[in-house]
Amino acid sequence: MTQAPDAPASDLTVDELAEATGVSVRNIRYYASLGLLPAPERRGRIAYYGVRHRALLDLTTALQEHGFTLQAIERYLARMPEDMTIEDIAMQRAMITSWTTPDADEVQRRIVRELRDLGLSRDAVTAAHEIIEGYLDALATDLRALLEDRLLDPWRRTHHSADELAALEKALPRLRGLVVQSVMISFQGAVNRVIGKSLRRSA
Repeated sequence: MTQAPDAPASDLTVDELAEATGVSVRNIRYYASLGLLPAPERRGRIAYYGVRHRALLDLTTALQEHGFTLQAIERYLARMPEDMTIEDIAMQRAMITSWTTPDADEVQRRIVRELRDLGLSRDAVTAAHEIIEGYLDALATDLRALLEDRLLDPWRRTHHSADELAALEKALPRLRGLVVQSVMISFQGAVNRVIGKSLRRSA
């Protein structure tokens, strides 16, 4: 589809936006009707979507893949500052997608099945899950605050090129892997210390 002569190169028709993002035309229009996307700019009879529309659409898709309902996405977007730049929106998406694990629900179901096979009762599995979730929620909250304070806020206060933003997006999954490894090593160390204390008490 050819753009109108007076349309900036970055602007897309709804069909072009759908092709670029993989989101159907119907869903794009539905998201706009819900207020998840701002109204497109109309020039004559044609509606055009700019880079901000695409950034918000990519963020909406990432939130859906992360398990957010459309109502939750609406609340999430409503809390975002109105003066957020395209780079800020892209950073929000990168932060979400870098911590998304494919098939996380299936992995969790497999873990539960294996724990049951090892002889743990359903109540014991549930209790263990609640303990883990409680500590990890607190850990994730503290680590995110640290990441925002020490990395993302200083990064946002300076200008960066599109290439630098792309490099940071690639670095975030690597950061995720390093954090997971660090948590696992620290947990293993804590378990060993607890076992050691228990053995010394029973000696």
